[in-house]
Amino acid sequence: MARVILDSKDLARVDQEFAVESKVWEVLREGSRSVDESDFVGVREVRVNVMTGFQSKPYQRGADNPRSQVSVTKQTLRLEQEDWMGYDLDALDQSENASYNVAEIVETHRRQVSIPAKDTRAVDKLVEYSEMEVEEAVTVENSLEVFDAAEQYMIDNEIVGPYVLFASSEYYRTLKNNEKVTKTFTVNEVSINGINRKVGMLDNEIPIITVPKARLQLFDGKHINFILVPLRVAAPIDKVNDVTLIPASSDRDGYRDTIKGLDYYDLIVFENARKAIYVSYEVATPTP
Repeated sequence: MARVILDSKDLARVDQEFAVESKVWEVLREGSRSVDESDFVGVREVRVNVMTGFQSKPYQRGADNPRSQVSVTKQTLRLEQEDWMGYDLDALDQSENASYNVAEIVETHRRQVSIPAKDTRAVDKLVEYSEMEVEEAVTVENSLEVFDAAEQYMIDNEIVGPYVLFASSEYYRTLKNNEKVTKTFTVNEVSINGINRKVGMLDNEIPIITVPKARLQLFDGKHINFILVPLRVAAPIDKVNDVTLIPASSDRDGYRDTIKGLDYYDLIVFENARKAIYVSYEVATPTP
């Protein structure tokens, strides 16, 4: 029998914790396309233009018709989130373990920490600034009706799409089991801000993205059924996303590579867009 002799160094593959890709932050990325460095005041604040004064009146023939002044003001919004990471990697450990390296640590941190944190922040800001919150108990029987009511609200308030529905796993399940949905519910692959995603869709128009419980259910006494928003309702802004490596040769007290990084970001919700955030929720039952 042939003998297989393995190197003493571990395999490069590691037993990763599963973590899904961004469910909210990157989906809303389109809203930040128009924000650049020139809009920032210092580090923490970003300025956006707000236009007011638009109106229409009946035309008066043979008479002076009133004019209104359109004014443009700067609305200053403040970024609040600063997340720090810092890790030491012993150089000798790295030489003995192929998976214990700088690139693997940075990527794992991004996937397990940074992405969930940004999704959580986005949900928190959407609910905080929503001007349309509806308390309702969702069942299999009424799951389509509550969606129709949200869609009707968008239409009646002239809120421009395309829209996206961020759904809890519970609401997604009830919707799929609604007998009335079978003819309108499909699962398609759609491109949202350059990322192909396989999502459920109603009437082939509104993508439904299920958001993990830990990223969606953030509020005491309030269980989120879904959040319906236009894709450009908010601006996810990454002001600083820096990772610095200090090599082991610079370590005064050992042979350790040091990774340190700063994520400075926030979700900006424009004042005039707040009525476009539709939140369906029900009162959460306290956990005994």
